[in-house]
Parts: sequence; structure tokens; C-alpha cells
Amino acid sequence: MITLFRHPVAAQTKKVKERDLKGVWKLVIDIDKDEIVDEIDEEDNVFARLIVKSAIGFVDGILEELDIRFEFEPNNRLKVTVNAFGDEEVEYSNWHINKNGELIIEDSDSFDSDGDYWLLEGDVLVAYDKDDDTNKSKVYLVNMD
Repeated sequence: MITLFRHPVAAQTKKVKERDLKGVWKLVIDIDKDEIVDEIDEEDNVFARLIVKSAIGFVDGILEELDIRFEFEPNNRLKVTVNAFGDEEVEYSNWHINKNGELIIEDSDSFDSDGDYWLLEGDVLVAYDKDDDTNKSKVYLVNMD
């Protein structure tokens, strides 16, 4: 079961330091179903509205079954533990902090970073789009320790 966390709305971003990464971090994908339903209700195409509303339930069900945890280990090793539908898989990847204080997580079999970077907002690591530096506030990491 996914625990919902509230991402701080107006927290100031700060550079990531290695000491900030201690502990186990949980990946949160926060989908605002009500916002999507409100937007699709404005759609003229009834068929499109039905498909989107059905897909929301499907995606929500999948997210409920996913639990992805990150452990930032020494020597820039990253342990990624994925629990999905009762199965657990452990993978390893790499991480580093660039000269701008941005956390870069390399891809693994279960996690595709798309080259995005992460910054701290309060005590939450928030993904940022590398192409336009926009905050992907719907995708973030929460420290579980």
C-alpha cells in the first residue's frame, strides 16, 4: 500500500549534499485524480472522457501496488528496492551530485530518470526536468528514517 505524503508547496530549493542522502527514501508519484477528472469533464468527446476515467482507476491500482525505495550508499552506489505485486527485486545503479548541487540518479532496469535531476525542497527530494528546469512536484522522494 502506498502511503501518501504531502509535498511542501512553497519550500525553497537548496543544493543537495551527500550528508542529506542518508537513510532510505521512498519514491512518491502523486497523481491528483480530481484535477484530471475536472479537466477531462470539459472534453467534448464522450468516448475520450470514458477512456481517461477508466485509465485513472487502472493507474491508481498499479501505483497502490508499487513501493520503490532508494538507498544512497557510499562510493556513489544506489540500491533500488522495488516491491511490485508481492514480488521484491533489488537493483543497483549509481548516483552523483554535480557542480550545481543537483542529484543525478542513473537509470536502472526499474527506474528511468530521463536525465532529470533532483533538488531538496524542505526535506523532500523533488525531480526537475532537465530540458526546461521545471519542477516535477508530482514525483519526489521522501526520507523514511
